Amino acid sequence: MMIKANKYKKNQGRLIIFLGFIVLIVLFKLPVFANNIDDWASPLNNAQILLAKQKYKDALVVFKKQADLDNGLAQFNVALFYDLGWGIPLNRATACQWYQKAAKNNMPGAMQALGQCFLEGQGVEQNKKLAYHWFIKAFEQGIAEGAFQAGELLLSGDGIEINLIAGQRLCLEAAQQGSISAQKKLAQWYFDGQYFPQDYQQAFNWLQRVASEKSPSSAYLLAQFYDQGIGMDVDESQALRWYEIAASGKYQKAYLSTALLYWQQFTQAKANKEQLLAKSYLWAKISSTSLTSIQDKNVADQILAQVLQQMPETWFESLDRKIVNHLVIPQ
Repeated sequence: MMIKANKYKKNQGRLIIFLGFIVLIVLFKLPVFANNIDDWASPLNNAQILLAKQKYKDALVVFKKQADLDNGLAQFNVALFYDLGWGIPLNRATACQWYQKAAKNNMPGAMQALGQCFLEGQGVEQNKKLAYHWFIKAFEQGIAEGAFQAGELLLSGDGIEINLIAGQRLCLEAAQQGSISAQKKLAQWYFDGQYFPQDYQQAFNWLQRVASEKSPSSAYLLAQFYDQGIGMDVDESQALRWYEIAASGKYQKAYLSTALLYWQQFTQAKANKEQLLAKSYLWAKISSTSLTSIQDKNVADQILAQVLQQMPETWFESLDRKIVNHLVIPQ
């Protein structure tokens, strides 16, 4: 039982997660969020079929025609074309202009995206107060991510007046309603004692919800609980499991820890040592190749030198191919 104990990339990631949800709305015809009796979806049936077939240029023609008729759902979809580069060059500024039109037509997804535009200052003049306004509007229409981003602005005081109580409340509501971004940040904040009182139990609780292959940073943080015995007994097998999940997700802080634990297990094992040795080589070599800290690189080199004394030459080709693939292929 645990006890309580003593810019852009981020924003773009949130937007992409949100846009994935919107694609489902477009392709599978989930309920449309309209603010009047107009049926925005029916005129877009053909466009949705074309989009599903990846006939982007033809679909865009239909969406634009309806967007010019003040169809909020069409306006939102036109924004997605420019934001995701469906059949056309990426154009964030133009996407934000279309998000603004759709937001004024009461499209919740567009409200969230427009808040991001004002936060970044793309397509519109940067204005954190307006970003906050649209994030809140999106949250009021059911977008949990809007509550988190509004709450984060209140906590940091970035462009708006700090309000810790309101910011904490919004972030907690967002996390409870399923915002992955909020859950990840709450875990880190409770762990560090930032914005919230330091509480390892709360940090661990939130980490259990989000630590996975999709959240390498959360997996790394969870590994530290098991590795350092924070509020629990040390559990090296669980620590190694989560370190390797983080490392496989290209979270560089996890590389050396993964290599160290695999090598430690190899030196202590009395049977089935081949996989432990192979994993020790793989992560030590990745650490030595990619880490920038001289101290960490030296440790990785020391492990690698010891591994090489044990490893058969016939293993190199297969393992080196895996190392190259990990370092080269985008995550």
